[in-house]
Amino acid sequence: MPPTAYSLSSPPANVPAPATLPVSTVEREGFREGPARGWFLFAIGSLVLAGLLSLMLVVGRLPFLGWLFTDPLFFRRALVVHVDLAIVVWFQAGTLAFLGLALGPRLRRAGVGIALTLSGLGLAGLLSGAIMPGAMPVLSNYVPVIDHPMFFAGLICWFSGAGLFFALALVTPSRTDAKAFAPSVVIALRAAAAANLLALLTFVASWLTTPLTLPAAYYELLFWGGGHVLQVGNVAAMMALWIHLLRRWAGIELLSPATTTALMAALVLPQGLLPVLAFMGTTQTLYFSMATHLMRWTIFPVVLVVMIAGFVHVRRERARLSFRDHRFAGLAGSAILTLLGFLLGAMIRGSSTLVPGHYHCAIGAVTIALMAAAYDFCTSVASKHTKVPEPRWARLQLILFGTGQAVFGLGFAWAGAYGLGRKQYGVEQHVRTLGEYLGLSVMGIGGLVAVAGGVFFLTVMVRRIIRWRQAG
Repeated sequence: MPPTAYSLSSPPANVPAPATLPVSTVEREGFREGPARGWFLFAIGSLVLAGLLSLMLVVGRLPFLGWLFTDPLFFRRALVVHVDLAIVVWFQAGTLAFLGLALGPRLRRAGVGIALTLSGLGLAGLLSGAIMPGAMPVLSNYVPVIDHPMFFAGLICWFSGAGLFFALALVTPSRTDAKAFAPSVVIALRAAAAANLLALLTFVASWLTTPLTLPAAYYELLFWGGGHVLQVGNVAAMMALWIHLLRRWAGIELLSPATTTALMAALVLPQGLLPVLAFMGTTQTLYFSMATHLMRWTIFPVVLVVMIAGFVHVRRERARLSFRDHRFAGLAGSAILTLLGFLLGAMIRGSSTLVPGHYHCAIGAVTIALMAAAYDFCTSVASKHTKVPEPRWARLQLILFGTGQAVFGLGFAWAGAYGLGRKQYGVEQHVRTLGEYLGLSVMGIGGLVAVAGGVFFLTVMVRRIIRWRQAG
């Protein structure tokens, strides 16, 4: 391989500066990036659609346009679909995109086609649920739903398509060409696939055992256990991207394959208890409490080990590193949001806005890692006819999003420290104290900054995708 070729796994010592990176080319016959591109399109598309739905929520509040929205439940349905697109679809599709890139041409074409088709139908079903008149939205934790057959058909199709690809990823050998990921990255991505499959199995078990005689708590019980395991899958994917970004930025081989395997096993294997408990019955106290305990005690030890190892390596090599690189901004932002999420999670004592404060920091950490890695992803899957510009503004975009998300979470936590309840909107909030007012104000400012960073990211990504199509 020539020293100037672009490789996802080669350290920066053998790679030119980002401004001089050539466009990726097809290194061997039969090479294809179709699966990776397909899932990346779903990931970016889900964020665009989620943004449009949030815009509709704002437009519907304008007094001179209120006549357009005659269904009072439309806004809550739009909120449900917005959350599912921005949390479930974005994270799963982002993970699947990097799995597709890691496995490349070794994937079975028929299985990939079925998975992408099912997932596309799933997205159409989710969006259709928002416009079904009279359909009841249910703001359950982790996976909110709309109580309508069209929405559930879409949700089943999405999970079926994603689950099929996750299963393929576990049995497909890794690629060995010049664009192969480091082995430790592939191991962590496969761990994320295993966690997502465990989550889907838990959903199925919960559906079989949750009694329909509990309408008020049905969907909460249905998605509680599997939703917790989904977050474990997100964390495994985040750590895979940390390892990848460190290699791309600093040439650091953070973990050996054996160490990565041990850490991922410690993270994912305990989650196998949840489908078993779900099959035993979701109304049992152990099912509900064990999901919380597993999240509380299995995630942070593994994440801290990886984080400390990365900090030690970076400190040792700091003299030769460029801290203005966008990859460092993504790594630092993801690590800070992760630590902030741990801190706020440890402070939770009841159902207050501390919960969404913790949660938004945690999901923000995964999101900023995906964003940082997306810039390299776009360069890697671009065809030889596509001119890929230098990501000059990537660092600013990542700083904007990370700062906004941190302030957003802190604002929620501040209001929660004064007792403000969660899942309350508008006049339902009953804001009484100065602390609650200040907390919500800080939250609003942070949210606006994070939205600006998100729009910035989507603008860049959509332009890259258009260039792929033009070159094709």
